[in-house]
Amino acid sequence: MAKSRATSFKKTLSAFLSDLFEEDSFFIIGVSGGPDSMALLYLFHTLNLKALTVHINYGKRGKESDKDQELVEQMSHAWGFECCSIRLEPEEAKGENFQNWARKKRYQYFRDLRGAYKADAIVTAHHQDDQLETILQKLFRGSSPSAWQGMSVWNGELFRPLLSFTKQEILDFCKAKAVPYRIDTSNKNSEFARNFIRNEFVHAMDNLFPGWQRNILDLPRLGKTFDDSIAYISDQVTSGNTILLNEFSKLPEELKPAVLKTILDQAGMKGDYSRGQLKKLSEIELLQTGKNLKIGSMTLTRDRDRIHLQAEQKTVVISKEIDKAKARKGWKLKNLLIELKPKPLPLPALRLDSSKLEWPLQIRNWNAGDEFQPLGMDGSQKVSDHLTNRKIPTTSREKALVLCGSDGTIYAIIYPVLTARRNHGAISEIAKCESTTKTFLTINFT
Repeated sequence: MAKSRATSFKKTLSAFLSDLFEEDSFFIIGVSGGPDSMALLYLFHTLNLKALTVHINYGKRGKESDKDQELVEQMSHAWGFECCSIRLEPEEAKGENFQNWARKKRYQYFRDLRGAYKADAIVTAHHQDDQLETILQKLFRGSSPSAWQGMSVWNGELFRPLLSFTKQEILDFCKAKAVPYRIDTSNKNSEFARNFIRNEFVHAMDNLFPGWQRNILDLPRLGKTFDDSIAYISDQVTSGNTILLNEFSKLPEELKPAVLKTILDQAGMKGDYSRGQLKKLSEIELLQTGKNLKIGSMTLTRDRDRIHLQAEQKTVVISKEIDKAKARKGWKLKNLLIELKPKPLPLPALRLDSSKLEWPLQIRNWNAGDEFQPLGMDGSQKVSDHLTNRKIPTTSREKALVLCGSDGTIYAIIYPVLTARRNHGAISEIAKCESTTKTFLTINFT
């Protein structure tokens, strides 16, 4: 293996760690004993990182499974890591798809241990070949372009630093660095979808269509382009919490279902309706004035040339205090993550100058009459007016939150998660970052 390529493993991991985590971060690493996870563990060892190694023994291969566990435990100890081995009983999966059951159990333990150790991330050794297989399975199952985006390096919970490397490159790395590993012979069984793609489909495609993998791996970019395009179109046919029927009717029939799905998702309904219910949306142009159509928790009502969307009001009262200690570790509320960092996260994450804030902070629901000073403005503006101007749907506005100082000053408005896809919120002029800012308070959705 070329020395430069071997070095790039360490450089890539170092770059991700510098961009995404604090220097004293702690990690949960899933290690099976195969070449991918052993290479990852070795890299963590060479960088002197703090982590707990977690090995899941499914007991499916008898003594072979025990040897996998023995290797992981031995090398974890040799490289200075505490190791937690968990033995499962495969009989518990009776009647279920074993791979689905195993994955669910594996991540359940990872998440439990992350919470117990207050770890910053769960680290897995997914690589480029895994990304390819993930996208292919989504294609074969008829997933829409939105699902082509595959796995990300960091989603706020899972950290996958090897996604840009192929399986062969990882094997070459293990050979060059004398990293011990074991091969799971059950992976040669093409009974499972991933194994079939890995063992048979990929090799056949390599012979028939050289370079086809690069085209598949480009689909995440196309999937994002599709999402952005549909979101833009959705903005053109809506106004607040209404669908403008004259504009909507001009759309090609093929686009209408995707646009309607995006409108519902932006209104806070993602995952709150079935595929069958979604099909009912084709009826909205036929609704008579005054009639309505119910989809999940959303009611769509016809009013002349528009459709009003009204969600069931389920406002959850939120009032939480965040001190600096919590922010340093990363304070989380569902998929909202607030943390102190030495470097700012890229947009659309919000970035505030920590030194300008009155600690401890409070995150809460916004109230009628709340005001703040928007970035770049001299005067103040009501939060309600700001949400209206930003075209946050009426059905979602009550889910917006504000971040305040101990003196009650509002430093930021955090938009509802599903509307925050392109813009996470707005910050106050008094909390903006300068060239001299040393510590950033970042607000991001995972």
